[in-house]
Amino acid sequence: MKKIIVSLAILLVAAVTVNAQQQDQKGQQHQQFNHHDHKGRGHDMMAKKLNFSDQQKQQLKNINTDYHNKMTALKKNEDITVRESKMRINTLRKDHRAQIRALLTPEQKNQIAKMKQERMEMAKINANARAEKMKIKLGLNHTQASQLKDMRTGMVTKMKSIHTDNSLSQEQKHEQIKTLVMQQKDQLKTILTPEQLQQMQQMRKGDHDGRFQHHREDFSK
Repeated sequence: MKKIIVSLAILLVAAVTVNAQQQDQKGQQHQQFNHHDHKGRGHDMMAKKLNFSDQQKQQLKNINTDYHNKMTALKKNEDITVRESKMRINTLRKDHRAQIRALLTPEQKNQIAKMKQERMEMAKINANARAEKMKIKLGLNHTQASQLKDMRTGMVTKMKSIHTDNSLSQEQKHEQIKTLVMQQKDQLKTILTPEQLQQMQQMRKGDHDGRFQHHREDFSK
């Protein structure tokens, strides 16, 4: 039941995921590969949407190559402490973002700001749609729906504050977000009935199976 509660909290946050803290070496290498691969594809999409010039594309490629080389070398460095390694990783990431932003023209920066606003608005629409679907599927009464909405709104506000706090490292942000998610357990227990929690688990399993099938079809093409 504990896992169900945590999973529900994550789902209600809408688009918030918490990665596992402990992985073996093979798992870490797989995660790092996916992370860099995702970053690379994301930058390629950004370059296309912002209509990068040939010079910008080459500069972006050089920045990413340098970043990946430095990150790989740092992860292989066994002469520094874990704490120092994390600090250097955070510094590399900040420098990487700053270098990419320095490539952009004022018009491209404005375009990114507009795209970000549009994504936020779309996320809000999707969150409302999911909330309405959940209300119908679980048979929530008005009080329950209102309580869940307030909980979700508060959670999003707190997470936004964490994400925008530049004084926190990525590890600290991760820990604070995990703490917030865990704190939702008691709230959910007082809002939803055991039957509704069971229904939520089934809904979540159906969504997961649907996404898995979609990805499998994509890879088969």
